Amino acid sequence: MDDQANNDAPQEQPAEAKTVETLSSRRREERRYRFDSPKPPPKRLFRRPQLPQLPAIPWWREALLGLFLLTAVTAFLNPFATLSAALGHPGQPARPLAFALADESPAGYCIAGGFQDWDGSSTPLLDDGTSGDAVAGDGIYARTFTLAEPGRALWRVLACGDWNTAVPQENGWVLTTDPNQPITFTFNPALAEDGFWPDAYAITIDDPLPNAVFVVGSFQARPWDSGDGRTQMKRTSDRQFELVYRVPQPGTYDAYVALPDRSEGVGADGRSVQPLPLQFTTQRAGETVLFQYDAQTNRIAIFSGIPWLLSWLGFAGGAYLLGGIVLLGTLVMAVLVGYRRALAWPAWQHTTGCPNCQQPTLRRVNRTKKDYVLNLLAIPIRRYQCPACGWTGRRIKR
Repeated sequence: MDDQANNDAPQEQPAEAKTVETLSSRRREERRYRFDSPKPPPKRLFRRPQLPQLPAIPWWREALLGLFLLTAVTAFLNPFATLSAALGHPGQPARPLAFALADESPAGYCIAGGFQDWDGSSTPLLDDGTSGDAVAGDGIYARTFTLAEPGRALWRVLACGDWNTAVPQENGWVLTTDPNQPITFTFNPALAEDGFWPDAYAITIDDPLPNAVFVVGSFQARPWDSGDGRTQMKRTSDRQFELVYRVPQPGTYDAYVALPDRSEGVGADGRSVQPLPLQFTTQRAGETVLFQYDAQTNRIAIFSGIPWLLSWLGFAGGAYLLGGIVLLGTLVMAVLVGYRRALAWPAWQHTTGCPNCQQPTLRRVNRTKKDYVLNLLAIPIRRYQCPACGWTGRRIKR
């Protein structure tokens, strides 16, 4: 009985037999799926081809193009002239000023001159917004006078009643051209230091400017010659003048701004019939010196010791030469970047087919003159025609 029961019980297969049977089943399943016919996709007349994967344009080309463009714009704007003045050594008065006018005067400020009998206390400058003063209470004083006779009139500004504080040290001047001409004097008693002299105050006079002004001094071949055309100042804006001059020999020199063929001028103490010169020093032969005259405030400045490279860039055309070279490099780099982008633009590739009907196969046709020009620029342009819709256009054949 026990033997019969053992014969009827299912015999357990060996592990190797199970493994063989599992592998066989998997192969049958794979074979069945491999040879099954999938459902075909819906038919289309033309199928848009997949665009090629083109190499990315290196980022440094665009960065270098931007740097070139920024450098070219900076060079043509020429900030080196301003930088030269900032790094140069400002001139100082050849002799110390007799006194410094106080920023504030309890008695106020007065003007005295031949047009009011040189009375130092009867004609105060105003800060109330009237009689030529622009803004009330701003600390800037002004007054308008009518000068009866055309020509030269003399004046000085002082703390009312105190001739020991009068500026400039010698009489100032004003030139009029018409009878009964109104002239406004504006006095600012407090200024920030910027290399210009007078460094503590500014006196603005709205008389007409002369046609030309000159820098005169001991540095000239003929010292103090107010008719030397080489030292005539160039007008840079409405009431701003500038002269860039190469002093032949190193040394210490005096200079101020003068009217042509007249004794009047502008020095370290402002407008004066006997201007106080500014003194400057050069260290090398042919050193560039910058002279500036602000006719709005009647102040002058002289800057020497300017580094050679800055003077070349700022005043000798170096900035424009540098800008031209960099601009040429900018154009070359722009062509290279544009060329790379044109070659890498997916929609311009031959493999994109027809843009109208998506026909993938195009027929080559004759090129035009413009196509040949683009080929001369190394852009491989070809002209194609769509056999389905007749579209004709350019494509890049790589």
